[in-house]
Amino acid sequence: MLQYDPNSPDKPPRSDLIQKYHITRIGIFGLVIRDEAGPGSEIDILVDFSDGASLLDHSGLKIYLEKIFGEPVDVIPERAIRAELRTPILSDVVYI
Repeated sequence: MLQYDPNSPDKPPRSDLIQKYHITRIGIFGLVIRDEAGPGSEIDILVDFSDGASLLDHSGLKIYLEKIFGEPVDVIPERAIRAELRTPILSDVVYI
């Protein structure tokens, strides 16, 4: 079962992610955080991109994280969360 361990030495360096992909904040939410993920479960990543970020940053981050985790990743920009999902997602997210 896929689990999130904030102390894992395999965790990508946060500063590298922030600089390379123009991120101001990044977190994990959903099945992985609730310890309900199984093999092949998508990893939900919430990202607050800086103003200078582009679609290439979004797609590049997704590809990078899928390579690191070896599982499908869904990168959700924080400003793109639908109103009805905002509260449940923001109460679930663990920022890394």
